[in-house]
Amino acid sequence: MKVVFVNSDRIGDGDEALGTKLMQSFLYSLARTETKPGAVLFMNSGVRLTCEGSGTLADIRLLASDGVSIKSCGTCLDYYRLTDTLAVGEVGTMSGTAETFMAADDVISIG
Repeated sequence: MKVVFVNSDRIGDGDEALGTKLMQSFLYSLARTETKPGAVLFMNSGVRLTCEGSGTLADIRLLASDGVSIKSCGTCLDYYRLTDTLAVGEVGTMSGTAETFMAADDVISIG
């Protein structure tokens, strides 16, 4: 199983607007690939992508409807005060994240 680890709400350390656009494009493309990951795990500012108001919700919901497990770090949601705005997937735990990583054949980190 492949796991995608999203640890930011944008890709790269350069221009913020460009990084946001790249992340949106990546998630759009991932949702439409023939081969899907088994899970997409969101951590740190990446959890913003799974919450109300995110421009990526439709793509993440498409992944979920295709059977991809979507989990957002509970500690991160609490830190950013977003727990009540989670709009897709489940609240994840660090132990669950560690288990998912160890069971994966490949972990792809994006952010």
